[in-house]
This record gives sequence, structure tokens and C-alpha cells, in this order.
Amino acid sequence: MLPKNATPRIVVLKGDRLYGDLISRHIKDLWRNADVQVFQLGFDALDSIQARVPDLFITGVKIDDMDGLEHLEPFIETALPILVLTSRKDARTFDLLRSIRYDGLYDGHAEGMENLPTALQQVIQRRLYVSATMLPNLKRPKNITLDTLTEKEQMVLSVIGDGSDDQQAAERLGLSPYTVNTHRKAIMAKMKLHHKGQLMLYALQNGYIWVSPQQIHYPGFQRRLLAAVSAAKATPPERATA
Repeated sequence: MLPKNATPRIVVLKGDRLYGDLISRHIKDLWRNADVQVFQLGFDALDSIQARVPDLFITGVKIDDMDGLEHLEPFIETALPILVLTSRKDARTFDLLRSIRYDGLYDGHAEGMENLPTALQQVIQRRLYVSATMLPNLKRPKNITLDTLTEKEQMVLSVIGDGSDDQQAAERLGLSPYTVNTHRKAIMAKMKLHHKGQLMLYALQNGYIWVSPQQIHYPGFQRRLLAAVSAAKATPPERATA
């Protein structure tokens, strides 16, 4: 969690300037030294990000000078943390959301500003945050069953599904980062997932993780996680191989 005196650089893109300024004030309440830029036009925000990559990009869905979510397309293959703020739940919006990458999906209408600090802290650390009201719209991928994954792959997915990187997952599972990365690649190949955002959404959609404002839960896998930790303490972790 970033401390109060952290100095993150954050770009906010919202068509409604007043809403953008409100988000900026909440960011300043969370990190008083944050460098926050608020834009209403997509091209202006993209120019700013290209000039200097921020620590977090917060954006709405409907931007006047952009069609659909094209303002998020440049970041599909990047590591830039992205928080999407929207209350739209129409089919076209979610079709578009499935085609791009993001780390958080926040329903401001349902949650107000109360849980925004939690969402900001989660996403800036590349951890998944999705408002509960958005979950019904995130349909499971078709023609994919959990049986496709091995027991070990399901275990690994239940840990990396919240956005944890290989090192973080390795420490929690008692495996080497190399082993975790191998399982990550196998999972993504089997599930036909192309980037980290799709993997996190797949884990959420299929019950590997459940996100609340308070914490991330791992329903159905807690017992296995505890067993893995116990086993890791009893035996030395695997060594990475070249």
C-alpha cells in the first residue's frame, strides 16, 4: 500500500470536467503529494502519457474525441495500471471492455466515492478491483471448462488471478518464480488468454477469486492454499533453472 506521502503521477481522463476534478480531490486526500493531471479529451491524455508514463491512468468510457474505447487500445500490451470508472452496463460497453486491458472497473454510481481509495490502492499496485454491480455483466467465456486445467494450474491461477506477479505468487505458494511463470503460460495458452487483464477477469468470472472493498478472497481454494503454504514450510522451495 502506498503511504500518504507518496508522489505518484496520475492521469485522469473524464468527459465530465467536474467529475474529473472530484476524482482529483479524492486522489489528493489519499496521496497529498500526488501529481494529478485531469483531461477531458482523449488525445490530450494520450499525449501526456506518451511524454511521461504515469503510475496510474484513470479513465471513463465515453470520451468525446474517441470512438468506443480506442483511448485504451494503446495499452493492451503494456504494464500501465488502468482504472476504468463507469456506470454504463449496456452490451456494447462490455463487448468493448472484453477487448482491452484494465486492472480495475469501478461503478461510481453504485459505490459513490466511499470505496474509491481502496480501488485506487489496489489498481496502482496492479491488483484487480471490480465493483460487485459489474460482475453480472462479465459473462464467462464460452466452451471453456475448469477441467481443462490441472490441479496445480488451478492452484496457481487462484493466486495469480488477483494480479500477483510471479515473485509474489512464488512466495505464497512455496514455488520458484520460474515454475509459476511456466504454469502461467500454460494456463493462458489453454484458456486462449492473451494478456494479464484477461487472465484476471477469467479468474474472477470463474470463481477463483472474489473481490470486495475490504480484501480479495479465494473461495473454494483457501484450504488448498493453506496446504500449499504448510507444505512449503516443510520442504525447501524449488530452485529456478536457467
